[in-house]
Parts: sequence; structure tokens; C-alpha cells
Amino acid sequence: LAALVAVAVLVVRAPRQPEVIAPPPRPLGRVAATIALPQAAFPRVVGVVDGLVWVDGGDATAYRVDPQSNRVIGSLRLPAGFRLAAVARGSLWLANEAAGTVSQAEPRTGRTLRTVRVGSVAAGPDPHEEQFRVAVDGNTVWVARLHTDVVRLDWAAGKVAGRFTIGLPGSSSYDVIAAGSGLAVTHGEPNDADQLDPRTGAATAIRLGGDPAGAAFGAGSFWVSAHNATLARIDPASGRVVATIRLDANHLPGAVVAGDGAVWVLAGGGLLQRIDPASNQVVHTLAVGPDGVDSGRLAVGAGSVWLSDAEARTLIRIDTGG
Repeated sequence: LAALVAVAVLVVRAPRQPEVIAPPPRPLGRVAATIALPQAAFPRVVGVVDGLVWVDGGDATAYRVDPQSNRVIGSLRLPAGFRLAAVARGSLWLANEAAGTVSQAEPRTGRTLRTVRVGSVAAGPDPHEEQFRVAVDGNTVWVARLHTDVVRLDWAAGKVAGRFTIGLPGSSSYDVIAAGSGLAVTHGEPNDADQLDPRTGAATAIRLGGDPAGAAFGAGSFWVSAHNATLARIDPASGRVVATIRLDANHLPGAVVAGDGAVWVLAGGGLLQRIDPASNQVVHTLAVGPDGVDSGRLAVGAGSVWLSDAEARTLIRIDTGG
């Protein structure tokens, strides 16, 4: 692409002096509804936009769920090869890994508003594995291409604005992405999160002590769960871990989402943990959802946490008020 801007990535090792906090065992809310998605091949909840919860069906179909009735009120057939990867800015964001594209679509009709090519990635042995992860931060769209790179898109201009690669080819995973404050965080080399800064072209490596499993941006910070049963709070201004929250050591952590004044982490065994950003503590837990952490996805909105269980083909609504 003529508009592609090459970014030379400088990897900087950030010092880490976090506070480590252990969780109290208090129960979290209740399951308010379990919504069946029998037609979905492998459902993953993606997010809430315009008062509706959106679920990717894993079969080129996106499902609308109405929080007022707790029912599936419709579906949107996507073009062949596409899946719903994110919801943001009142739009749906679609990924087509085989074609190597990311598209913005109108949620009512599915009409494509813009498509930008980022380059294809070869499919892996697991047909359910996401080859692209997408995060939207204002007019910037970040695309983490599995085992390949992270692409930064200037969406207003409709072009690739830069690419980040970390370490030797194939040494970094790029299997998580979160964006905020003009920056992004991904999973670079083993046991590292990497903060990406397009202004300097630098990728700051942040040692976690375990491989990143999920990431989100909220309350002015990046939050990254790791396979050593911790959640790291990263200050975007310094690129440093400012707190490390100990999660339940008996359950491998996975997806992370931030919203409604809290950070939420799903772990194996269906354990949902709520972290208070004001205290950097796990304040509630609830055993719900799939045993396999890779089968669950989280979203927050409409006054609830939404957990998709791909194994059971259900969407679980958690009322966080009790």
C-alpha cells in the first residue's frame, strides 16, 4: 500500500514496582437471565451499542439481544468470511481474516461504510481461533494480527498509518489488544505486555510474570490478565505497572472488560471476578459460565455484565446489583 507508513519499533524494558493485593471472597450479584442462542455455531458476545447487546455467532451472523426483554430480537447476516469483531462509535466493526480486511458497518442494516485492507493471516488449526483482534480508540483502529504484527489504521483517512512488530518474526503472539489514550497494549514476547506508542514508534515491554490472557482499557488505565493468576494495572503515561491484583490462583484468567465503574475478569471454571479501580482490589466473585476459559467472552453495558458461553450456546446476564 502506498499509504503505508513503516514504523521502526524500539523495545524499551520498563521497570516494575507494583503493589500486590489479594482478593476477598465476597459473592457477586446474581444471574438475571440465561439467553439461548441455539442457531449460533460458536457465539461470542462483542459489546453493547445503541441499547442492544451484540453477539457474533461464529457463522457469518451477528445477533441482537434486547436487554429489556432478555430475548434475541433479530440477526444480521454478514458477508461470507466476515465476523463481528468489535462494536464502537455506534458502529459494527467486521473482520475478514482470509481477505485481510477490517470494515465499519451500520448496525441496523449491516451496510458497509468503509473497508481497509490490513493483510491476510493464514488460518490456524483451530477454526474458532480469532486471527484478528480489533480495538477502536476514536479515529484510530488497532488490529492485532495473530503471530504477525499490530496494524494501526487512521480510520478518518481510510488507510494504514503504521505497523508494529516486536522481537524476531514469529516470537510475539499479538493475541490480545486494547486501546485508549492514543496508545495500545498487546501481547508481545512470552510473559510480556507491550504498550505501543504511535508518536514515538516505541513498543515498551512490560514484564508481567505470566503470558497475557486478556486486556482492556478503563478508568484511565490498561488492565491485563496474566497466566500467573494476576491482573496488572498499567499507567499509560509511564508505561509501568502501578498495581498487581492477585486473582483466584485455582482458575486460569482470560477475558477482561472495563465498564460501569469496575473491571471484570473471567477465569476458568466460569469464575467471574470484579475489581474496584478505586482500591485495586477484587471485591466480588461469582461462579458462572463455561468451564473452559477460552469459550467465554465478556461485555458490559445496559447495567449488566454479559458473558457468552460458546460451549452451551448461551448468553448469561449478570445483575451486578445483587
